[in-house]
Amino acid sequence: MDKIGKQSFKVMDTNEKWILYHNCFSLCSRKVRFCLEELGIEYKEEHIDLIETGKYEVASKKFLKINPGATVPVLLHEGYPVYESHEQIYYLSKMTANHSIIPSLEEEKLMDYWVKKSSMVGDPMENQDIYAGNCIGALTFPLFASMIKYININKILIGLINHPLKIRVILFIILKVFGYKAFSNVSPLRKLIKTSLKNINIHLKNLNDHLHENNSEWIVNDVFTLADISWAVILHRIEEVGWSKILFKDKPFLSKYYARVKNKKSFINSINNYNHKILNKGVKNLKFKSKSDRNLSSLFNDL
Repeated sequence: MDKIGKQSFKVMDTNEKWILYHNCFSLCSRKVRFCLEELGIEYKEEHIDLIETGKYEVASKKFLKINPGATVPVLLHEGYPVYESHEQIYYLSKMTANHSIIPSLEEEKLMDYWVKKSSMVGDPMENQDIYAGNCIGALTFPLFASMIKYININKILIGLINHPLKIRVILFIILKVFGYKAFSNVSPLRKLIKTSLKNINIHLKNLNDHLHENNSEWIVNDVFTLADISWAVILHRIEEVGWSKILFKDKPFLSKYYARVKNKKSFINSINNYNHKILNKGVKNLKFKSKSDRNLSSLFNDL
């Protein structure tokens, strides 16, 4: 879907000012929930399942009327959809009386720079040197494999009929059939992960150096901004999958920064407090298998 930002058409008539269609596991959904929580905005939430959390609800006829692109999150403002998470957080910050997460004009360019670097734009296997967010899909493959084992193969195959992003469906079929063997030394998926690891490591080093040189509590001096919200969910996903042990170890300023982020009440309420049984099982199983499965253990110990 090429549409981004606030649209000129309504997808429903509603008395609700704000509605968020989201998924508990979706990184972009986490980013928008974090922003809503930080701004103190009351909203109605509608949880939409991805195949990772049980079924292709994003490809249902009902949801495709909300977003033909079959992705979450979708933010509705008085029935008008706002597409793409980086557009949604900017929209939220500008449409509310609370502008605390927008810095001064002279610092806004710095915020925009770090928000852009964190974004997911276009094909996630391309432009990883520009967008750190584009590295995250491949880095999540091991957790996808852990979660998809709890999903019936028939539910995955349905995606070949009704999901517009067939390549994503094929990925989950491969992970369902091969499990962790999909990450063997000769696997193309392993190569994608290794490439993403190298690219995200450069982005994280740059952020670590910036935090060191800036000598401030947050990315944009001492103001918590959209840049921090955008990077928080990336760092959380890295930790969630188990990459933090190799990606954070030589980045002390980044590690201290992430610890501060995790202590924020808005982070806890919007991310930690959203659990799912399949996600919990997947994380637990991946943590165990990363030590006992040779394909995973070699992957998680080699940057």
